Amino acid sequence: MIPWPHHPAFDKPLSELKGLSESGRKALQKKGLVRYADLLELPPLRYQDLREEKPLCTARDGESIFFTGVITDMTTLVSKNGRPYLRFTIEDTSDRGAAAYLMFFHGLHYFANVISPGSELAVAGRPTFTWGPSVGGRPEAVPTFMHPEFWNLARVRLPDLRGVYPVYGTVRSLTPALRTQYLKTILNEFKGGVPPVLSRPFLERCGLKDPTELIRILHEPPGAPGGRIPKSARETKTYRALALWELVFWRLTALREKSRRRELACERPQASGHDLGEDFACALPFALSPEQSRVLGEIRGILSLPSPANILLQGEVGSGKTAVAAALLFKAAGEGRQGALCAPTDLLARQHFDFLLPYCQRLQVGAELFCGSNPASKKKKTLEALASGEIRLAVGTQALFSPRLAFRNLALAVVDEQHRFGVKQRYALREKSPEADLISMSATPIPRSLALAFYGEMDIVSIQGTLPGRSQPEVSVYPSEQASEAYGLFAELIRSGERGFLVSPRIGDRDESQGSLQEEDPENPPEKRGPSVEDMAGRLSAIAPDVSFGIIHGKLAQAERARVMGDFREGRLQALVCTTIIEVGVDVPGVNVMLIVGAENMGLAQLHQLRGRLGRAGGAGRLILLSHGTPTERAERRFEALRSGLDGYALSELDLRLRGPGEDMGLKQSGWPRFSFVKLPRDLKMMDRAFELADGLFGERGEFPEEFRALLDEQESKMASEALGV
Repeated sequence: MIPWPHHPAFDKPLSELKGLSESGRKALQKKGLVRYADLLELPPLRYQDLREEKPLCTARDGESIFFTGVITDMTTLVSKNGRPYLRFTIEDTSDRGAAAYLMFFHGLHYFANVISPGSELAVAGRPTFTWGPSVGGRPEAVPTFMHPEFWNLARVRLPDLRGVYPVYGTVRSLTPALRTQYLKTILNEFKGGVPPVLSRPFLERCGLKDPTELIRILHEPPGAPGGRIPKSARETKTYRALALWELVFWRLTALREKSRRRELACERPQASGHDLGEDFACALPFALSPEQSRVLGEIRGILSLPSPANILLQGEVGSGKTAVAAALLFKAAGEGRQGALCAPTDLLARQHFDFLLPYCQRLQVGAELFCGSNPASKKKKTLEALASGEIRLAVGTQALFSPRLAFRNLALAVVDEQHRFGVKQRYALREKSPEADLISMSATPIPRSLALAFYGEMDIVSIQGTLPGRSQPEVSVYPSEQASEAYGLFAELIRSGERGFLVSPRIGDRDESQGSLQEEDPENPPEKRGPSVEDMAGRLSAIAPDVSFGIIHGKLAQAERARVMGDFREGRLQALVCTTIIEVGVDVPGVNVMLIVGAENMGLAQLHQLRGRLGRAGGAGRLILLSHGTPTERAERRFEALRSGLDGYALSELDLRLRGPGEDMGLKQSGWPRFSFVKLPRDLKMMDRAFELADGLFGERGEFPEEFRALLDEQESKMASEALGV
């Protein structure tokens, strides 16, 4: 999220790039890559130093090297999981006794066409060493390069290659080589000069460089002779300066949002003697806990203020947030106004609706479920009922954001699992009624330092603890070599009458997440994170053929997903083999067993969310954590933290301290700002300076510097247009 200046090239669609297919364009669009500017905001992973080639015999494990050689052999091999890959043997032209392997796991047809025996290549990459036969027949360690950069010296002169070049990760439909080519094309658009984002005096006063200047340096680094090249692009001053810009700009948008909401005035209904929210609370089969009552009173106080509220309601799994939100929604309905409850999935939306419907019928509140899977024959009638105000409580998914859906007088919108929703979706919902109060709920407790930073425009309300009767499950940890024992324990518990989840880190060859800007590193393929859903289902069938189970993941059709989950909830299935899709909001009482494979690759926040699916009807739960690889020291400390039974707030603070400089927070960040350069928690120290700059720019009176005003207006206009489908 970088503030871009007014220049037509920044908004050019990527479809104008030569060689980008329609399927490739659609794949990039799913990841939010639409304009030239979007591609510029994807930073390189590191830099290659091609200023001087070295003999292959000097190669060291994990260290970059640039060498030339001749291809002597091409072989197609098959990996353990049945995937074909290419292996080329290359001999160093400067030292005929040295050889290496070039390995390619993606784009096999392309590489088989552009590389052949006899090709003379210049190669750059970081080798690992594998065992292979030497010329004399004795095994020796062979340097192996996974998807290295290479150039055919029949087409390129070696002197023309020398310099410092960025190295990019793989985005689907965009190989590193193609991406380099496109970036060169895009940067050439600005050779004639780009107007600065902000005035030079302003930048000098703040001690900052213009973002467009920094972006060019990032993608076209100067190759000073003899200068040190950082191993990671993140280590460069340019990258850090861009991260600072992102934080400054984000803070300014948050401050402006808070200022604008305070300027809005909304009419609050006169208090009447009757409160449907209290009627709902009395109708519950349990009494609200003291903590729920405290939070309910606090939020009601905020909702009584004259300006629209924007509240973040935090509470870990099982704290009773939904009942609090429902009481507020019924209060609005009792005042003749409308409320909306948004959930990230059909599954969770239907779960909320099923919970609320009996109370709606009892309290005579018109309610309806709005999901993308609703039959067309029903849609027109329900849309009319919502627009007329007959429906006073709407529960749904992103269907509630549709421009075709209109409320008569929306007073309160509640967004469940807010980190699963983007800012655009929340903006679209708010546009339906600018004066409506907004409550965003999160079951992923956020460390206070981050909450104040990223939700500075919101009032933060936290429920402490969990509901009475809930206890933390027992945690068992198994190393990868004890996988059979872990699976055996899971099967034994299921046979004893328990029901359980078997959680995989991925569906198949690719990650579960959609729309993520996380790049693929060929040196860290998905299979390193653990077995797929299909692999685990096969293993469960082999060791426990008598156990009935279903499969559920994000790519499954909604109807099939609902059918499988229904069978599991009703007890017709004993186990569910699934991805981490179940971490959000899935409520199946009586499920007390979970086996997570590849647990060492998950953060504490995600593991805690998954743990929260157990013991929801009381009783002792059992969480089995199985490593796929060798856990790091930090992963071991995470496991120990789960064993200790710490609550979500304590875990979130610990997670923040444990994460290393290369690790992200582990939250699915669609609802957090979409940062390209900021990495948390590494950049927490940078926040103080960024927010000091932003707060100084904003000023005591809530005024923005003129240079930022136009940028923020443009950002808000684009957000509104995209949110409303304009």
